[in-house]
Amino acid sequence: MNRETGWFDLFSLVFTVIMLVLVATWTIQGEFLARVLDIDRSMTWQLIRSTGLMAYILFTVSVIWGLALSSKVVKDWSPGTLSMLLHASVSWLGTGFAAIHALLLLFDEYVTYTVPEILLPFGGPYRPLAAGLGTVTFWMMLLVALSFSVKKRLGHGRWKLLHMSSYAGFFMVTAHALFAGTDAGRIGFQAMVGLAVLAVVVLTGYRIGAGKPSRPAHRPASPARAVREPRKQASQQET
Repeated sequence: MNRETGWFDLFSLVFTVIMLVLVATWTIQGEFLARVLDIDRSMTWQLIRSTGLMAYILFTVSVIWGLALSSKVVKDWSPGTLSMLLHASVSWLGTGFAAIHALLLLFDEYVTYTVPEILLPFGGPYRPLAAGLGTVTFWMMLLVALSFSVKKRLGHGRWKLLHMSSYAGFFMVTAHALFAGTDAGRIGFQAMVGLAVLAVVVLTGYRIGAGKPSRPAHRPASPARAVREPRKQASQQET
């Protein structure tokens, strides 16, 4: 990637983020969305639940796909460029659903949230610790999603370290779902979360095992020993 292409990508990223912020601000301050949600208050609650569920599923898929990439499980049947594109796309989708999930809380009639309470963790009116874990995870997801576009500028080491934080984010958002979500008592939801945690733990263990260098079956002979052996055999033949 040359300098001109890098600046163009960075400009496109900043421009896209600014446009998204402006559209979200206009939507929140406008009356159209509020009128639509006022038609049926239960619809607001259903949207909050469904977007939160989709964000959790997409975040789980992103973490699992990242583990599959880092352990080189998919290298034989998925090109590297396509794999990274899918990984970035799923991360952005999960971040988008999480943002919608949070913004819809502004229109909830049961628990009233303000914009600062949504943006800043551990200060909301409803279960601040559990809800705050979701807020922290959202900002981590956003940073990880943004890092795909500036990977070369960050450097592989810092980029990898940032993505390693996704594991902590996954368990934090799992705690958020279990202790702040109203569906936590449903057996289907518990089964889904259990399978997600099991998949991440198993793949993480496989990733750690795959990263360890394998020991050679036989210790290779040193160069000095390799030279001495033919000489020893030749002397025995002469005698």
